[in-house]
Amino acid sequence: MLKINKLKYKIEKSSFEFDFELKSSQLVGVIGKSGSGKSTLFNLLSGFLKPIEGSIYFSNKNITNLKPFDRDISILFQDHNNFNHLTIFENIILGIDSDMKRTSNNLKLVRSIMKKVSLNIDLDKKVSNLSGGEQQRVSIARSLLRKKSILLLDEPFNSLDPGLRKILYEDIKTMSFSHKLITLISSHLIEELRNVTDKFLFIHQGKVAENKILSFRQLKSLKAFREYSQ
Repeated sequence: MLKINKLKYKIEKSSFEFDFELKSSQLVGVIGKSGSGKSTLFNLLSGFLKPIEGSIYFSNKNITNLKPFDRDISILFQDHNNFNHLTIFENIILGIDSDMKRTSNNLKLVRSIMKKVSLNIDLDKKVSNLSGGEQQRVSIARSLLRKKSILLLDEPFNSLDPGLRKILYEDIKTMSFSHKLITLISSHLIEELRNVTDKFLFIHQGKVAENKILSFRQLKSLKAFREYSQ
């Protein structure tokens, strides 16, 4: 279980406070206006931002002050986090092997995950020579390969075409439930999210509406959501 207890953060004139719980094996859509706090929440969970108050518990362990690398969390931001001077293989395997060893097992893992994200390119090609969509798929492949208990995807598929987005959503859904992951996907494409989940966190003015997961039916009853979706 992931428990967020009165987690507070402030930057300039914007204040955020998050208080909710998530069980394992859940895929949850995170929605809200630009600037509402979606990315802030993800950065707090992953450790890239430090809260001024509150706590984060995962599996009954306080992870609030752990460094990002020490958390059982994998995160993919909207802007892919690749190393342009490295090859596709090196960028992907870096998720689980910092030495990027070219072993038969590592090659097998990379080829398998590349296939999952429809990346049919020479794995020795430099990432700097790829299109934006291809680079994003490299980032997604690395995140999936890490197999952390919590997967955070911040607007991950914006640069991809609708057909590939649909495939990747289904892949992530299958993986999330087969490995009992907590998966949070932020997106403004609500209808696409509804194809893979009926669980949503609606962030409005720096807080999670109702402090809990809501179904789409429950979302529609909220005035703030109706204004957001118009």
